[in-house]
Amino acid sequence: MSAIREFLENDRRFVVDTDCEKYLLTYNPRGYLKKIADKQPKNGDHVVPMHKRKRSAEPGMVVPRTKGEFRYIRNTYLELMHSLLVGTAYRDASLLPFGTEIHDDHLREHGLDWPAQALTMIGVKRMVNLRELVELVLAENIPGDFIETGVWRGGACIMMRALLKAHNITDRRVWVADSFAGLPPANEDLYPADAGSDFHEYDELAVSLEEVQNNFRTYDLLDDQVKFLKGWFKDTLPSAEIDQLSLLRLDGDMYESTMDALTVLYPKLSPGGYVIIDDFHIVPACKKAVEDYCQDNGIEPEIIEIDGSGVYWQKPGAGSKVRAGSSHASLSEQFSDLQISYLYRSVIKLSQNAMARLNQLITGRDQIIVELKQASPEHKASVEHEHQVSKLNREIAARDARIAELERLVVDRNRQIGEILSSTSWSISSPFRFLKKMFQKGSS
Repeated sequence: MSAIREFLENDRRFVVDTDCEKYLLTYNPRGYLKKIADKQPKNGDHVVPMHKRKRSAEPGMVVPRTKGEFRYIRNTYLELMHSLLVGTAYRDASLLPFGTEIHDDHLREHGLDWPAQALTMIGVKRMVNLRELVELVLAENIPGDFIETGVWRGGACIMMRALLKAHNITDRRVWVADSFAGLPPANEDLYPADAGSDFHEYDELAVSLEEVQNNFRTYDLLDDQVKFLKGWFKDTLPSAEIDQLSLLRLDGDMYESTMDALTVLYPKLSPGGYVIIDDFHIVPACKKAVEDYCQDNGIEPEIIEIDGSGVYWQKPGAGSKVRAGSSHASLSEQFSDLQISYLYRSVIKLSQNAMARLNQLITGRDQIIVELKQASPEHKASVEHEHQVSKLNREIAARDARIAELERLVVDRNRQIGEILSSTSWSISSPFRFLKKMFQKGSS
């Protein structure tokens, strides 16, 4: 019964009407839904009274949509967006040195690898946390924009913009702050905690502004609600036209970048807003920057774990403390047919995106299989060649041994001949041998 009711709530063609008995939707044991009219249900059928939604008789009028349909398509859109951004939709592989060159569910869930194609390396759990906190901010109506400092390919910021789109929020912006050129070398004189940092040596961390913008464009989310801050945080954040923030996500990987962001942005965070530190337990310098800033400013945050790597806390001052995953005020259910149509089109496009990436992955693996098959005869020929070479080497070794044996025999024969020539009997019989040769010569 619950499955049928959920189907009816999410299917815009029908609405539940307990006062109507003309049309009945039943669940057949063979596993399909059927509609019957003016008939009594058979024994064993589970019946939900309903009627078919009446369409407006006036041409051009839009049939009203239900809140259930809106919630369903909104969640479908966000779930698809999540799986594409983190790479689980197409089992994205990981890059060396922080990966295995294949998809690893555990590593990707905890954001412990560097994705080959996915647009974020924060992993499944930290992406879930980001969505929960954004929706908490929206539900609790905490004022302010969103920002991430250190965006890599932009995946987390794309998710924040998608959440604003899905909830039809037009008065908040997503700030995308990054050098778009990788990380700087450590300034060990001013920030000893960064001593030994080698992040600046990894070219994989340098993603251009144009590439990040194109990633937003791929998901139809590049618009005026997305603002880019290009450069080192110490240069860009102080002059950024940011009045108020409700969510602050720090992913700078260094003491300097974390401290720069907290110093400028935390005072702009609304009471009740949230701070996320992506690498709190991964990069000791990030954790020290947080601890130093909080100690210097008399802040005692209630730090909450996310996945063993990242943490978050809520800025004190809100009316009530709310954690991600707990019950909270309902999100706005205001929607329009235009918005639902947009979400439907977006779900179709995201599904096509997932299929294209899967096809690309399958094509790549097929190519690997072909190459392996092509390499197999060559490998077999190589093994046979090595066997032949080994056989020839054995034959050569045997030949050399035979030649050495013959050489020893020659030496022995020469020695024996020398002994005979130098013997007394050979000298005495020498005249007779001469006469014999002469006689033989004269006879001929």
